[in-house]
Amino acid sequence: MERLVSEILIFPELKPRGVRLSRRQIDRLEAAGKFPRRVQISPGRVGWLADEIDHHVAAAIARRPARIGSNDEPVGLINA
Repeated sequence: MERLVSEILIFPELKPRGVRLSRRQIDRLEAAGKFPRRVQISPGRVGWLADEIDHHVAAAIARRPARIGSNDEPVGLINA
């Protein structure tokens, strides 16, 4: 059977996926449109779609410079 919805990750589950940001940093990036939007799970509880988090991390990795010392601007998760 095909899955219709991505797994929902809560804050502590973001770190093993490569997101090592504070809640406040995530709030700021999300407000700026630079981090996937959260979903409301229940009153007072939010999470993020695993597929969107994985894509966000992969995109940040893809944008990094090819080598250290290159003239390309280094881009990490914060500048995503």
